[in-house]
Amino acid sequence: MDFAEEAARHRYQAEELRAKAGLMSDAETRALYIRMADAYEAMARNEDRVKRASD
Repeated sequence: MDFAEEAARHRYQAEELRAKAGLMSDAETRALYIRMADAYEAMARNEDRVKRASD
């Protein structure tokens, strides 16, 4: 498994979700998109930790 590639994919997803959050007029929906983006960022950081541990 390519951990760096997975981390990049998760970061891309987070970026996309944040962009979509900016388009949302409803505060609850915007907050949900931001929470999802935060979760993807956390997954990316985890992939980074796994990669460092496997090197």
